[in-house]
Amino acid sequence: MIHPLRQRHRHIIIALGILLPVAFAAGIAARKPLPEVNTLPDGISPPINLFAAEVWSREDLFYMSPVRIRLLREQSGTGKFAVTLAAAKDFVKPELLVYWLYGNPSVTNALPHNAILLGSFTAPQLPLPAVAEKTNGLLVLYSLADNQIVDVSKPIHLAGLSK
Repeated sequence: MIHPLRQRHRHIIIALGILLPVAFAAGIAARKPLPEVNTLPDGISPPINLFAAEVWSREDLFYMSPVRIRLLREQSGTGKFAVTLAAAKDFVKPELLVYWLYGNPSVTNALPHNAILLGSFTAPQLPLPAVAEKTNGLLVLYSLADNQIVDVSKPIHLAGLSK
C-alpha cells in the first residue's frame, strides 16, 4: 500500500517540477506592461517655485539643531511668505514635519492645539499661513516617528516685512 503512494507522489513531484517553471515563465511573459504617464495631474504635480525673492537667510533660529532657514517671498517686497529649511547631511530625524505656531505660545513636550502644519522638512518650499504676516510665530520641528518635538525656533517677526 505504501509503494503505490510513493510512486504516485514521485510522478506528481516530477510533473510539478516541469510544469511550475513553465507556468511561471508563461505568467511573466503574459504580464501587461506598466502604464507610463508623461505629465502628472495638477493635484499631485510638484509645486512650481512661486517664491523667488529671498528676504533673509539665518542659521541661528533653532536652539539645538543646525538648520538653515531662508525666508522667501513671491516678489521682492510684496506677496506671501514661504520658508525653506536645509540641514547638514548628518542631521537625520525620522519623518520630520514643520509646524507654525502663531503668537507667543509656551511649547512643552506636545504640540499645542493651534499648531499649523506647513509640510515635510524635505519640501522645497513651505508656504506660511496668512496669520504669519500679522502676528509673531515660531517654527517647530516635530518627529512623527518618535512622536516628539525635535526643536523650536526663536520668535520670528514678519509684521515689519509686510506690504
